[in-house]
Amino acid sequence: MRHNKILHVCGTALGGLWIALSLTCVLSTDAWYVADPALESCGTVTRFLIHAVRCFLTGDIVTLSCLALGAGALLWFLPKLKTTRLERALAAVFGILCAMMQLLGDSYSTYGSWDAVIGGRFICFRSLVALGGRALLGACAVLYGFRALDRLRKRPAPAQERIPWKRFLLASGIVILCWLPYYIAFFPGLSNPDTGMQIAWALHRPTEWLKYSAVRGPEIYATNHHPYFVTLLFGLFAKLGLAMGDITWGVAIYCFGQMLLTVLVLTFVWYYLRRLGLPVGIFRVGLVFTALFPLFPLYAITMLKDSLFSLSCLAFSLLLFELARTRGEALRKIGFCALTFLTALLVALTKNQGVYFVAAAGVLCLIFCRFRLRALATLLIPVVLFLCVWVQVLLPAWNVAPGGKQEVLGLLFQQTARYVKEYPEDVTEAEEEAIRAVLDYDRLPELYKPHLADPVKFTYNQDATDEELSAYYQAWLSMLRHHPDVYIQAFLHNTYGGFYLGHETALSYTNFDNRETAPYPELCVPSGQRQEAAEAFIQVFLRAVQHIPVLGLLFRVGAYPWLVLFLFLDVLRRRQLRPILAQIPAILSVAVLFLAPVSGSYRYAMPMVYMAPFLLSARLLPGGKPEPVPRLARQILRFAVVGGLCFLIDYGLLILFVEAVGLSTLTSSALSFSVSVVVNYLLSVRYVFRRNADGGKVRELVVFLGMSIVGLGLNQLLMHAGTAWLGIHYLLVKLAATVVVMVYNFITRKLFLERRV
Repeated sequence: MRHNKILHVCGTALGGLWIALSLTCVLSTDAWYVADPALESCGTVTRFLIHAVRCFLTGDIVTLSCLALGAGALLWFLPKLKTTRLERALAAVFGILCAMMQLLGDSYSTYGSWDAVIGGRFICFRSLVALGGRALLGACAVLYGFRALDRLRKRPAPAQERIPWKRFLLASGIVILCWLPYYIAFFPGLSNPDTGMQIAWALHRPTEWLKYSAVRGPEIYATNHHPYFVTLLFGLFAKLGLAMGDITWGVAIYCFGQMLLTVLVLTFVWYYLRRLGLPVGIFRVGLVFTALFPLFPLYAITMLKDSLFSLSCLAFSLLLFELARTRGEALRKIGFCALTFLTALLVALTKNQGVYFVAAAGVLCLIFCRFRLRALATLLIPVVLFLCVWVQVLLPAWNVAPGGKQEVLGLLFQQTARYVKEYPEDVTEAEEEAIRAVLDYDRLPELYKPHLADPVKFTYNQDATDEELSAYYQAWLSMLRHHPDVYIQAFLHNTYGGFYLGHETALSYTNFDNRETAPYPELCVPSGQRQEAAEAFIQVFLRAVQHIPVLGLLFRVGAYPWLVLFLFLDVLRRRQLRPILAQIPAILSVAVLFLAPVSGSYRYAMPMVYMAPFLLSARLLPGGKPEPVPRLARQILRFAVVGGLCFLIDYGLLILFVEAVGLSTLTSSALSFSVSVVVNYLLSVRYVFRRNADGGKVRELVVFLGMSIVGLGLNQLLMHAGTAWLGIHYLLVKLAATVVVMVYNFITRKLFLERRV
């Protein structure tokens, strides 16, 4: 017993020092820290120890001591949490991922590359030590977070039978009074340049941005680069203001209405959770937070597509939570179905990527909820209406041009630009010619901004032919083989800001930006001395709160993806998969950060900011016993794993046959597909589907091969259509074809191979 206590004390002390060292270790590439000539004869470990001593001596001893003591205290009480193996595994995953992104963030924010993390032996060893210490700290934080949620869940208040609407309206009025000073100070409201552009488009006033679409002409006044539904909405209030004599009044009415709607939705969230048993103390803290958190009113009075989209996502997440909580029973009510239908449609209409949010939620509803037909009608019909009616019929009928291809290809263009900037001598004449046909090759080095994709992608040639795009894809792939590290670094540099806790960015807009409406004075919203004084104050205030310890994390973009991950892990550890349904919009908002054109921009994180209080409080509700994973969900997961493995085989062989052997695209696709089918059969009948023993293995194999031949035909048809008719690169077409064929495979194999029970 005494021996174990001594080991615990020693482990706690060493762990505390390790964490403190990992947080204060200087990730420098300077010679004094990395290649000091005086340390050439020393080994890697010895050099690191000397480096650690230097960091301690050159740092603040008081800060280092406090960090070591605090980390040691966390480790000392950790055994008392009595964590399970699953909890420790999930905490380790969180800690490693978070620590890795923080290290990369430190390196990219200082040097613009991963040179301070990945390099020689010393740099790699130093990175591993720092990674381990930070991962340990992150894992401890997650384990303490799990236990905090458990304790808060044990003391629920009695659930209310209904929402007290008078108190709800009174609380909403108090929140409005707290937000009203922001509206008065920034009257009539705030915006970014996109809003002015959308107002101009709605009133048929052309802007320079119209050139960033392949469809152009004198009758084209708008594109769907910014959601046209929001464009029409902004234009409606702009026309109202002009009818009243000044566009300012239209903007003021819109911003006040949006602020009022935001207050009602956010306040309703707390009363809804209180009705389900949320403790009174947390309920009151939530209302106070809603009233005082400055980013809520600042974005509520901002005439911006992201504000409306974020509010729509919150309402959608709330409805999905009710669906999950009732296991689909809520779909019995026609009113609930209609509200969910309209909210899902609004999510798709207010942001172009919103349709994927709705589609993902619809698929999960079909797996986890009852009344699948109603779920299909409520959540997937809006997807069909948006893609087939809104995009394909109404927008062309209104002469609204589609957004340019540069929005989809922005990441590829960033990678190309970084390659041309760092290795211009390695670009062949054929590759240069292919790039020139698509981008402004000569300006790529000067236009490349690692954290901003717009300068490069806006040089895209909108008149590029399918053949020229195909040649560019070939050049992109060829350059990837030579310097894959450049592509990875371009991706990381363009995304790390959304996950790095040290990243600072503008938190809110503080004026009404009239840049895009400057040619049209009647569409400009004037600003006076009051707005300028409020802008100066709020900018200083927001920059100050970002640096407040712990509290400042609420004002960092990088904190919210990790909160979403923590809530997702909490669902997994309690073996409750239904609550994931409500988290889908937040999870996909995290995915958006990987493809966002601006690294760490707050407006791309706003859906998470709006949903975070609701999702966190929802995890504090009583009840929620562990549930067995539905068999269909387990089967889909296994099928996805098997399909993913076979996809890697199929994709790898396709590249090998085309690039190394020199076979045609269709022949290579057929061969690689056939090999993956054999592997798929062996794994599917063993791990995915319950075999029908009555039919015999021969019949089973014949049926499987027959369905696979149909799948091969579907694969070949899609490959030919994508490469020959649309001119898309064969690797991109293969991705889309794989998704379609996988869905076909699962449905047909479940129908014809699996035995009935």
